[in-house]
Parts: sequence; structure tokens; C-alpha cells
Amino acid sequence: MVLLDPEGFAQDPTCLTIVLREEDHTIGNSLKHIMCRMKNVEFCGYNVPHPLEDKILLRIQTKEGIPAGPVLLEALTHLEKMSARGQLMSVHIGQCGNQIGQSFWKTLCDEHAIDG
Repeated sequence: MVLLDPEGFAQDPTCLTIVLREEDHTIGNSLKHIMCRMKNVEFCGYNVPHPLEDKILLRIQTKEGIPAGPVLLEALTHLEKMSARGQLMSVHIGQCGNQIGQSFWKTLCDEHAIDG
């Protein structure tokens, strides 16, 4: 993560632009949607400067008196929690899928006299 215009950020901590290297639309869009729902955020957007570059620019503008840095950290924490929940959900659904698949295979083998 690289801070663009550190001098400007020092003068106005409500306006933050960062570069996230080795990231793409996946994290950019996720962060944008999380931050746009946060009450202290006035604007959040991202862009991919060039399709061949492996980075995104993320811009955050918070309400007056609210520093953008802690808001970004809060959004990253939300994203991390959502990701962890999603991984747990995938594992749970995957296990159910395996159980259904095993039951289906057993029924198929029984009905068609297949050695499973």
C-alpha cells in the first residue's frame, strides 16, 4: 500500500488516495461497496489505471473532522470478517455437497448393482 500525496494528506486527513499493488477489481469493488455504506464516508471510488498494471487506486473522502485512515482500516476489518464468513460458508456448503453426492452415488450404485 502506497500513500499518494502524503503532504496533502497531512494537511487534510479526510482525503486519502492510496495505491494497492497486486490487487484488482475484486478488492477494489468490495472495499468501495463497504465504504460507501459507512456513515462517515462522503465518497469512495477506485480505478485500475491500466489493464496491464497490477494495481488499483483507491480514493476516500470522509466527513469533516473524520480522518480517512481509521475509516479505511475499519473497512478492511469488515472485508476480512466477511471473507472469513464466506470461507466458512463455502466449507459448510462443500461438506453438505459431499454428503449429498455420497448419498446420490450410494443410491445409484444400489439401484444399478454397481460396486461403488
